[in-house]
Amino acid sequence: MAVNRVMSESLPHFKRFYVCFEALKRGWKEGCRPILGLDGCFLKGPFKGKMLSAVGKDENNQMYQV
Repeated sequence: MAVNRVMSESLPHFKRFYVCFEALKRGWKEGCRPILGLDGCFLKGPFKGKMLSAVGKDENNQMYQV
C-alpha cells in the first residue's frame, strides 16, 4: 500500500492497494495453467483511478481470479 501526501498538512490518500488471498495464491500454484490474462479499466464517479485485474484458466477451462 502506498500513500501520497501533497503537503504536510493535507490528509493522506491511497496511491495504490494490492490484495491477494492465500487460498487464491495456493489454488493458482496447484491447479492453474502458467498463463495470465490482464485487463484494466478507468474508474469514474467519486473514486477516480484505474483498476487492474489478472485471471487465469484452471483445469476445467474456467476463469480463476488471481
